[in-house]
Amino acid sequence: MASNAPQTPSDFPSEAEAESRLTADRFDIIALIAKADRRRENTDNRAASAYYNAAIRTAAARPPADPDVVAQVARADAATRWLADHFRCHLLDALTDRGFTRDHQHPRFRESLDMMFGDMQRPDEYRQFPQKPMAHYYPGMTHIEFADTRALDWVTRLETRFPEMQREALAILASHDGFQPYIKAASSRPQQDHHGLLENADWSTLHLWQNGAAVDEHIRRCPIIYQTIIDYVPLCHIGPRAPSIMLSLLKPGAKIPPHTGMLNSRLICHLPLIVPPDCGFRVGTTTIKWEEGKVIAFDDSVEHEAWNNSAFDRLVLIFDIWRPELTQTERDQITAMFNVVDNYR
Repeated sequence: MASNAPQTPSDFPSEAEAESRLTADRFDIIALIAKADRRRENTDNRAASAYYNAAIRTAAARPPADPDVVAQVARADAATRWLADHFRCHLLDALTDRGFTRDHQHPRFRESLDMMFGDMQRPDEYRQFPQKPMAHYYPGMTHIEFADTRALDWVTRLETRFPEMQREALAILASHDGFQPYIKAASSRPQQDHHGLLENADWSTLHLWQNGAAVDEHIRRCPIIYQTIIDYVPLCHIGPRAPSIMLSLLKPGAKIPPHTGMLNSRLICHLPLIVPPDCGFRVGTTTIKWEEGKVIAFDDSVEHEAWNNSAFDRLVLIFDIWRPELTQTERDQITAMFNVVDNYR
């Protein structure tokens, strides 16, 4: 380590006190830092980093006048550097244990780590809508908005099952049972409202595969949809991160604001199941209308948005696949990296 572990001031709020203060004001800088301190003391370093960074962002947006708060923000900044150093050592050691030493890393994977650690800058990308993944940028991926699904040999076979899949979807949509807001509150991370979609059922999902496992109670309601995806699609498996197999419900008048996804090493696929008129979907510079029964694949690290301007529900099946240009070695190394990340505390 480059420095000693951070220390929490003896008079700082407890975790319960910090949570109470954040419930009253999610921009309370001292409460954010206290929450980070207590998470770090409990060896939950990922949560600690999230709360320290939330405090730093809040202070940048709303500069505090109190010198004591300014000093605590400086301490939070030092703590984030310490945690970043700790994480770097942990990740590289774990990859070495799996046989992925620097000399055995695929060049693109090695570059992705260098960019993650700040040792290398992303190449400049002079376009209106570049790839901007929120979690991990993988270099050398062809810039696309929508992929040519004619190059995906499984698409035609999947689409032949559409009539049966749509019948299941119609039965599910008749009740809305089991759908949950896509963006849910999480007490383990700083809370953000995400354009008014937090706990908003206007955009909701029914997961068939989530957090690395099948969701049996939901699969029982649409076994044909689930089994068809499992049988025909070369899904992207990255521990609890991928795949997601889910029914995405967008209610009448609802909009999903412009945003970007987590990874650019995969493609997101939609099979539109129930699409009324006046629905649309934009990725980058290209806007389309979903066509029932016709698969689309796109890079969700490029800014995208969706809307339903009709008076009826829109239902799309969503799942993810690897970017076709990735070698098996790269897929194995990306998967190993996220296995380490997701088990890091």
